Amino acid sequence: MHRTYLAVRIATVCVLPLALSGCFWFTTKAEGKSLNRKVDTLEEQMSKQEQALPKLQEVLDQATKLLARNSADIGNQVGGLQQDMQTLNGLVQEAKRLTEEVRDASARQEQRLQALENRVASMESKSVATQKTAAQLWDEGSSALKAGRYEDARTALRQLLVKYPGDERADDAQMARGESYYKEKKFQESLGEFQRVFEKYPDSSLADDSAYRAGEAAEQLKWCTDARAYFGLLVQRWPKSDLVKKSKDKDAALKKAAKDKKKCQAEK
Repeated sequence: MHRTYLAVRIATVCVLPLALSGCFWFTTKAEGKSLNRKVDTLEEQMSKQEQALPKLQEVLDQATKLLARNSADIGNQVGGLQQDMQTLNGLVQEAKRLTEEVRDASARQEQRLQALENRVASMESKSVATQKTAAQLWDEGSSALKAGRYEDARTALRQLLVKYPGDERADDAQMARGESYYKEKKFQESLGEFQRVFEKYPDSSLADDSAYRAGEAAEQLKWCTDARAYFGLLVQRWPKSDLVKKSKDKDAALKKAAKDKKKCQAEK
């Protein structure tokens, strides 16, 4: 019985390792197959990725080149804009300089013209036996203007302006001188006389009228740009004037006719 028990124990000891060994081998084999399948799948995916990699790299290279080209184009455009801005700034500064020069020259010319008129008026006044009052000179000038004796009218009115610059009729005398030239169709001379009204007497009730008449004189000369400037000045400086609507209508018509050489030509 002891031997039988021992034999059973030995058999059990021998069989148990085998059984355990067989179970361990079966489990490892199943996991290995599963792992192999996963490895195969991963290798297949990696192969596909490797095949797609050159195309992806090509796309990346194209994108990089496109970005570099766009950056270069943008850089060139920005550089061009900066150069244009510098050029524009230079032109603006040059325009300002030329404007100042023209303004200074115009002021000097105006001073010389005024001095000359003063000398002429002074010489004319010395030839008159009696000293005339502002009222007498005004009556004389306005009467001559109505009679069509324009040069006589301007002479009397100039004497009034020189001798009595602060007289209440001074702005009327200046305006009348402009009208005398306009009636003779000497539009360039009339324009200058009209301009002196709103420049010398900005608070005068005739200031807006003189700007409008200056615009009409420029229009007669076919100086459309100058004419529009005078009409625009009236609208801006005297917005409550009765002539605002007419000035706007004139400005619109001249703007429309800007390219019509029969109506508009370059200012001289």
